[in-house]
Amino acid sequence: MNDAMNGTRAEATVRREPAARIGVLFGLVMATCLGSFGQITMATLSGIMGAKLSTVPELATLPVTAGIVGVAVGAWPLALLRKRFGNRLVFTCALLWAATGAILAGWSISAGSFAGFCAGCFMMGNNMSTVAQYRFVATELVPLRLAGRAVSAVMVGTLAAAVIAPWFALRNRGVMEADFAGSFVTLAAVFLVAAVLIASLPLGNVRAKTVRDSGIGPAGKILSDPNIQLAMVAAAAGYGVMSLIMTATPISMHVMDGHSAEVTADTIRAHILAMFVPSLFTGWLVVKLGLRRMLWLGALAQLVCVGIATSGHDVWNYQVSLVLLGVGWNLLFTGGTTLIATLCPDRDAARIQGINDFVVFGTMAVASLSAGGLLQVVGWFWTNVAALILIVLIVVMMLRSRLPTRARIV
Repeated sequence: MNDAMNGTRAEATVRREPAARIGVLFGLVMATCLGSFGQITMATLSGIMGAKLSTVPELATLPVTAGIVGVAVGAWPLALLRKRFGNRLVFTCALLWAATGAILAGWSISAGSFAGFCAGCFMMGNNMSTVAQYRFVATELVPLRLAGRAVSAVMVGTLAAAVIAPWFALRNRGVMEADFAGSFVTLAAVFLVAAVLIASLPLGNVRAKTVRDSGIGPAGKILSDPNIQLAMVAAAAGYGVMSLIMTATPISMHVMDGHSAEVTADTIRAHILAMFVPSLFTGWLVVKLGLRRMLWLGALAQLVCVGIATSGHDVWNYQVSLVLLGVGWNLLFTGGTTLIATLCPDRDAARIQGINDFVVFGTMAVASLSAGGLLQVVGWFWTNVAALILIVLIVVMMLRSRLPTRARIV
């Protein structure tokens, strides 16, 4: 009871004091950085550990898949839990769950348990479902016109994690006897610090902005709104294109075309930076260009990416296309998130956001799982051409939406 009263008072302070809202937003950025350590660490080490622990070479990527499936499976249920129990409790428990998963992954490496390592990755993937939803909470702390900047600010936390987490994982690989077990055990400590931070923030379902009530009604009718559909398709298809091409690139570039592992790693590193560095200014683009033009720009960047990728197999083809791929993803993901966060009425926000993330990360999982098979069956050229299906879907949704040409969040 006292905790609930304290939470109510804290949330009232957030409503009254813009400076307090900025402080909470900064806390969310820091929590995003710490919470994203799991995603970056799994992307860096899961494939390596899968190859070491699996007795079947074809299953070496299963830990990566387990993490992606964990994100997709957790998105909708965790959003419903947010609505039932509140943001702070659900976010804190998810981080504790991830810490448990990290310890399980570290123990499994020491014990040589492939199944246990996959389970640990799945649990950490579940937490990424909630970390991804921090961006929606961030939009509730600022006026409507600044929603895009709030989303970008939170994504900067992921950029910081992309820079720091690989170093942290390698720095602690020898903490335990088994190689890289220490990377995951110390990752659990990062999750615990993030849990303490989240538990200290007043994250009630409080909106600083006035959300337009579209009058569409219950969730089913809201989902029939062309602008809501555009928001979901832009984020999901942009993620799908990114996941398909990014997953296929190392295999095509290094294994099939014979480019060095170092050059391939540099290409992926440039792609990851291109995904998150634009977050430093995409919030400004939302205000200056408007959401519709920003989404068009994102789709165009990914279309040019496909054009360059299919035009040759030189290093520059891979590197330039992967940079454009990352920039296009950022524009589509930030634009789609901003649009859906500002169109949903308060009463249905958590549920719609959960459905949105289920669609987004489900698309990501399917694209990632399809990349290897497509590449082996039809090759690099046609794998990229297949991505055009998702880009065309974005264009179709743009044309049928009712979003004005220079639509802005005001």
